[in-house]
Amino acid sequence: MNKLEPSSTQALQPLERARLVSQALADAARRARFSTRSRRRLQGGGFQARAGDKIFRWAGILSFWLLVVAPTAAAGLYFGLIASDQYVSEFKFTVAGAEPAPLDSVGALSGIPAISIIQDTQIVVNHLSSRAAVEALENSVGLRARFSASVIDSVARFDAAKPIEKLVRYWTSMLNAAIKMPAGIVEVKIRAFSRDDALAMARAALAVSEQLINDLNDRMNRDALAAAERDVERAAQRLSTARLRLETLRNDEGLLDVQRTADGIARLLGESKSVLLKLQQEYATQAKAVSERAPQMQALQSRILATRAQIAELEAKVTGATAAGVSQATLSGLMTRFAELDLEKQIAERLYAGAIAALETARMTSERKKMYLNTFVEPTLPEEAAYPRRALNVFLTLLGSLGIWASLLGGAVLVRNNMA
Repeated sequence: MNKLEPSSTQALQPLERARLVSQALADAARRARFSTRSRRRLQGGGFQARAGDKIFRWAGILSFWLLVVAPTAAAGLYFGLIASDQYVSEFKFTVAGAEPAPLDSVGALSGIPAISIIQDTQIVVNHLSSRAAVEALENSVGLRARFSASVIDSVARFDAAKPIEKLVRYWTSMLNAAIKMPAGIVEVKIRAFSRDDALAMARAALAVSEQLINDLNDRMNRDALAAAERDVERAAQRLSTARLRLETLRNDEGLLDVQRTADGIARLLGESKSVLLKLQQEYATQAKAVSERAPQMQALQSRILATRAQIAELEAKVTGATAAGVSQATLSGLMTRFAELDLEKQIAERLYAGAIAALETARMTSERKKMYLNTFVEPTLPEEAAYPRRALNVFLTLLGSLGIWASLLGGAVLVRNNMA
């Protein structure tokens, strides 16, 4: 066999060499499809690849401790041992008008309160988180002192040296006021670091809300009363002016009642014409038997002339022309002027009477409230701390840290695999 081995080896050596070369070319072509990094690893050898993997693996472990373990441990330490308990006091109320507000088209279909009630409710809710409310609460219960007590942990404690704007933001973070639709129920929750503080702040916040409603009622009543008083003053001034103008016209014309004067002139004019007619008839009758120069005929003639002059004078008062042709104020014109001023006086009297009635109504209404704050859940003393939710906060910290770490690690792997 030893003699045959050289010859067999020499006979198979070209075939084996060709097969090995073909296999090597196929492996090289397959490896050429990988990234430049893979080709460098093939050229550089296995030691370089193992060293890079080792550094990347240690970097992943270190980032896990920094981004996951450390924040979770810190959250567990803070929420488990340091964080102060927070107690919640709650109250509920609704805002209603003195009279049932009519439903609009939307409210009739959906059952939602009228827009005026919703606006009033929004005013109260927004006022609770305003600076005015914080200042009122500071004066009544001392928010700064309660939120900056030394027993509160340093993370949650408020710095009493900060300005009022910071206190407003801090108070807003401790306040939760929401409107439950469609009934329009306002639910207010206030957090504090002791049971008594939570109850005191809740009662003070409720008092601030009630004071706001009272202030709105007073403002509306004052505005309505002031408007009614202004209307009375204007109506009184108009009535006084109308009466003065009418009185001036009466004095200028020497007439107390133009209608009665007109009726009297018309009656006198009718009587004078009747007398004139009788005198003319008597004159015509006696003229047949008595001479015109007779004394009785002269007397009748004088009476007829006097009666005619009287009739002319009365007619002049009505027509506005005298015997000399000089025009003067006619009785019909005076009646028109008197009628206008009298009508103005009557309108002014009615307006004044209406303004007085409106003023009395406003005064009666001002004694009643237009809005009410109906509290059906009073603030109560909490018995158990509601915040912080320690296990939940630690779990959420763990989830967030894992999410950040996984995102960073996935991005690093993607960059590493595709790096030139």
